[in-house]
Amino acid sequence: MLVKVSQLKTGMVLAESIYRGAIMVLSQGVQLNRRHIDMLGQMDLDHVSIELKAQVPSFQPNLQEKYKGAVDKFKAICYEASLGQVVIYDQVKACLDPLMKDLEDNPDMALKLWQIEAADAYTYEHSVKVCMLTVLLSKWLGLNLETQKALGKAALLHDIGKCNIPNEILNKPDTLTPEEFSVMKTHATLGYVLLSSTKSLSPEILKGILHHHERYDGAGYPARLKGDHIPYYARIIAVADVFDAMTSNRVYRSKMSPYHVIEIMHGGGGGALDPAITRVFLDHALDFFIGMEVMLSSGESGHVHSNNHHMPYRPRIMVDDQVKDLSQDMSIEIKHVVINQEASS
Repeated sequence: MLVKVSQLKTGMVLAESIYRGAIMVLSQGVQLNRRHIDMLGQMDLDHVSIELKAQVPSFQPNLQEKYKGAVDKFKAICYEASLGQVVIYDQVKACLDPLMKDLEDNPDMALKLWQIEAADAYTYEHSVKVCMLTVLLSKWLGLNLETQKALGKAALLHDIGKCNIPNEILNKPDTLTPEEFSVMKTHATLGYVLLSSTKSLSPEILKGILHHHERYDGAGYPARLKGDHIPYYARIIAVADVFDAMTSNRVYRSKMSPYHVIEIMHGGGGGALDPAITRVFLDHALDFFIGMEVMLSSGESGHVHSNNHHMPYRPRIMVDDQVKDLSQDMSIEIKHVVINQEASS
């Protein structure tokens, strides 16, 4: 269906790729966000082709309210677990189901959460974000709805073992001592033990929780599993975990620019990540950043024009009326992405 550019709405999905000259600007299948629409409005286009079946409600401005609600529900789960109570499946479902619905309506919502300044304990915020990113990634991997929900449960609960880690270690602003780090590393096993008697958590979910800190090169914990010997759920959660951890403020460091994180992940995350799963994540996540405002090391500001999939951390940037290809000019880099205040309203 052809739709006038002036009538485009967030959530619509492109039925055909958009090109500027020989350069693909937006690929077929991309769900349009506000930045995409603004960019298309600046191009010499009257109409674009939109998929009929994929028009969904536009992104609502109460993201932070919904997100905080999920965090509060998860805090209650963690509090009861810290008191030695068994985690109740219905509580997990009550936290997960609204997130699944929101992600169905607004697939890019999880990728907006890095813009929200965390005001609560990191573990709660992180767990909800990783849950949403994991569900989104599972969609991109083509997994069925049942598997998406199972992965959402595993990701939501992946750090629940931290409720039994002393706060002086969990919230220490300095580098952990070897002894403290040994205690911290027990959280994956603690979570597995804590949840092993929980109704309706499958062995795949439990193994995803137990092994989410294994590294693809075999240097992780608790079992030093390597490559495809790491359970599939754990490998998926690890990609979401790394992206959120690096783009979030921590007690011992400030959050990194998403493009810096993308560069690290593109290089394999220091040997931590499954390269095939990471590639799927980056290929899809990068489309979200098209149209986003960035500040360059040259002092200029611009908008992401299009992606270089061979160097995803160095896209093409529109500065005034000129496109600067950062993969060709290594003297300029993205210093930071300008936070969209609308996402945190």
